Amino acid sequence: MTRLVLKLGSSSIASGEGLALDVIADLVTQIAAAQRDRHEVILVTSGAARLGRRLLAFEGPTARTGPELQRLVDAVRLTVSQPSGLRELETMLDRYSNAELASPRGIALAASVGQPALLALYRQLAAAVGMEVCQILLSRSDLDSAEAMRDVGSVLTSALQQGLLPVVNGNDTTDPKAELDNDQIAVAVAVAAEASRLTFLTNISAVYGDDQMRHRISRLTPEEARALRVRAPGAAGEGRGGMRAKLNAAARAAYCGIECVIGSARDADVVARSLSPRARMGTVVRAAAPRLAPGERWVGGIAYPMGTIGINREAERSLRAGSTLFLSGVKRVDGEFEAGSVVELVDVRHPERLIGRGSVSMSSAVLRLLRALTTDEVADVLSILFRLRHAPVCGEGAEAGTGRDASLVDPEQFADVADLTRRGSQAARQAYAELRAATPERVRVLTDALLRAQPRPCSAILADGSFLAGKVSQESPARRAVRDMHAIHRDSLVVFRSA
Repeated sequence: MTRLVLKLGSSSIASGEGLALDVIADLVTQIAAAQRDRHEVILVTSGAARLGRRLLAFEGPTARTGPELQRLVDAVRLTVSQPSGLRELETMLDRYSNAELASPRGIALAASVGQPALLALYRQLAAAVGMEVCQILLSRSDLDSAEAMRDVGSVLTSALQQGLLPVVNGNDTTDPKAELDNDQIAVAVAVAAEASRLTFLTNISAVYGDDQMRHRISRLTPEEARALRVRAPGAAGEGRGGMRAKLNAAARAAYCGIECVIGSARDADVVARSLSPRARMGTVVRAAAPRLAPGERWVGGIAYPMGTIGINREAERSLRAGSTLFLSGVKRVDGEFEAGSVVELVDVRHPERLIGRGSVSMSSAVLRLLRALTTDEVADVLSILFRLRHAPVCGEGAEAGTGRDASLVDPEQFADVADLTRRGSQAARQAYAELRAATPERVRVLTDALLRAQPRPCSAILADGSFLAGKVSQESPARRAVRDMHAIHRDSLVVFRSA
């Protein structure tokens, strides 16, 4: 028995009249045949917003309604002399215009109309081949909750045991603006449901390495999938994702132990071939490791990553040896995120190498300030930062219009500043430059974020009080607390097997 997740993209089921019913019906028939052979299939489907737009705009079989109505209004306008009458006609015409449907509100409205219609379609097609369906809608908030996704995995497993076909979709009604697409949802579902295979069905037969779509790529490692420069247009246009999104999603699933295929929804016997690891179809992204343990699934494969941290090889070796990630190993920070967000760890020199994922212990703003610093340099920076926040502003030292006392970062007056500038590392120089340029508001934001995320070292520094004099003793509790600061929470780190 194989548990397969099929992700059906909008581009693969689009037609001039709305949805390609022949493609959908054929896939449902194939899924029923797979079920009879004791396989389990979960369908992640796009198309709800597209179908809703067609229904709201009277497209599809009645696509001429809008233009005909426009011509009718133009004709009547010549005979109507009252402005109120024209306004009523124009208001009625606006109802049939789909220009508003491109906005987030329009997407939400279209999805709310299309979701029940799409499920009704699947239910009718499934009933014709002896299946029953169930629907699961996932929002960004679901993916951001480990507990919610454990429940989703349990529901999916129960549905499969009952012989149901789970139909999963992103909830565009509640998340119309979220940077979330069904490619990401498909990976989350595959990990949560412990699937062994994941197939992305698109409108092209494979991934190609050239513009003319002559160089077909049969197999990729996860690193190759993340590094591949996509030239062919594939799978773009109708949905949020494109081929780049599918390659990234496939690589992420492969790191979690799930083999992925990218192929065409119109290929013959595509479901049966997706179930067989020996079948030659599409582009295969090979699994890089066994499937994740239960405690690693949410961080490792389900949670939506909010940013990327680039680390050096020394830090990677420490992680693979069982250590945690110290600030000295953080060389680059991309994205904007708060403490507790899940981020990806990559090789700073080769970002296609995904090393692991974890929950960050501090915000991106704080990490950028403290990245690549040694423990002693971190202590100096925190001492200076809290002095900027809490020291009284002296009249002679205050810079005009800023409320900032320039003498508080003077190496001639404070030992912590002198120590930081004396070290001479690029990271120390950058941190010092940021502290010198920081406005009182910026200082407030950074110190508040630190206090929320790292209460122990911050409280120790504040209680010690020596930061006001510009020195944190090597033997003080504050210094010992700083030595225990990490970039990633210890119990959240998932390190992928090296490919």
